[in-house]
Amino acid sequence: MHYVDLTNELREVARGTGGDGILHTFLPHTTCTLIFNSGVDGTTLQDIRLFIEEQIPVDRPFVHLHDGPQDAAAHVRCVFGVQSLQLPVVNGELGIGHSQGVYLLELDGPRDRTLQYAVQTF
Repeated sequence: MHYVDLTNELREVARGTGGDGILHTFLPHTTCTLIFNSGVDGTTLQDIRLFIEEQIPVDRPFVHLHDGPQDAAAHVRCVFGVQSLQLPVVNGELGIGHSQGVYLLELDGPRDRTLQYAVQTF
């Protein structure tokens, strides 16, 4: 399990708006998830990863074993995140705190992933 920092990519999308609005993000995958949290030094992300792995270990019994226990665990682990986020855009900038970030939590991979987004301007 690892993280991909999406914050700079989303900042670039927000810069293209030139105004105020909402940045809608959507992750069309079932074995990864989005989280919005601190990314100042990476230790918070490491704590989150360790907590999720402890709560839902790969070696526990699963009913769903389509692609093996790693896949089954990844589907269950997705409940710790979300598949979509709505983030403010203020004056063409992503309106989040200086220590906040958006991360893709890869639960069964790495794999090629797609993040979809749309901006609604006011």
